[in-house]
Amino acid sequence: MALSSFKQCNRILQAGSFNKLLCNSFHTCKPQYFHESGTLNAMPMKRKVKIDPRIILEREQKKKKKIENELMKLERLERTLKPVDEFDSQRRLKRVASERTRENTELTREEKLKRFHLEKKWCVYSYKQYKAVCGQINQATKFAAEALAELRKESEELYVQAIQEDPSILSYSKSGPTETPPIKNYQFPDGEYNEVTKVW
Repeated sequence: MALSSFKQCNRILQAGSFNKLLCNSFHTCKPQYFHESGTLNAMPMKRKVKIDPRIILEREQKKKKKIENELMKLERLERTLKPVDEFDSQRRLKRVASERTRENTELTREEKLKRFHLEKKWCVYSYKQYKAVCGQINQATKFAAEALAELRKESEELYVQAIQEDPSILSYSKSGPTETPPIKNYQFPDGEYNEVTKVW
């Protein structure tokens, strides 16, 4: 809107219909000198400092020399690999692997049969032992249930006392917490450590 109104004013002034005296009272220039211009909002450009061309040449030569030195260093250390401490033990084990191998002894047919029969006898013995223990437990629980049933018929109070847990059978004692409880608002100190990483 401002630019369009400014254009209209400029056209009127150029046409000569505007009073020159009135125009001179506002501005000393002629109406033809009014023109539009772009907004200049940018920062002023920094002043360029002139540098000696010899200094520029020296800087470029230093950069080139630095790059050449890095390339030479890479070519020199191209085939040298970074040593890994974990591989040293494996190398030592590979050297003595032939000495550490143990050959499997071939068993005779009689020895194999002997071991087979021995394992079979052991399985039968362990099964019989398991069945005997289970029978003893079942018999003990059966007799205990029968005794409690007879006791309940005689006296309810004695039956209630009999089914109570005996603390002397399964004794348990506890003294304090197993771990120290945390301290409230405790500031943890930074851990101290020794840096042992190798620099190659």
